[in-house]
Amino acid sequence: MVAIVLLLVSTPAWAGGRYDELKRVVNRNTGRAHMTRGVNMYTLIALRSCVTEGDIPVLVTMLADKDHVLQLAAAGVLVDLGAPGRKALEESAARATDARERMVIRDALQEAGAPDRRALKDYPLTERERTSIRGCAKTP
Repeated sequence: MVAIVLLLVSTPAWAGGRYDELKRVVNRNTGRAHMTRGVNMYTLIALRSCVTEGDIPVLVTMLADKDHVLQLAAAGVLVDLGAPGRKALEESAARATDARERMVIRDALQEAGAPDRRALKDYPLTERERTSIRGCAKTP
């Protein structure tokens, strides 16, 4: 309970609205297969197109969300934000008390070091696929 209160007090007022906006982007671009909701490249590309390094605190907050899809999307985008995003993931891993959150962060950090990893902006999509991605209402 104390941790929740600290999180609410430490999160700036603007972050709540931004969190909701980024959550909507994830939900609009979530994949569905085998009757399961999940993250795919469209989800990651859409979220990445909406954020800057200034959104790292909001993405870190998303890592602790109960929605596993939000956790995965936030971790995948933090990796794509380069050194500041990876540093935020490492710091979050040290604070994480939930096993699922630690696993998501660990997997994202492992993927960050993969030699064949490419930036989300470089992911090969057709023009039709790119236009079907639903990002933010306004780009930051």
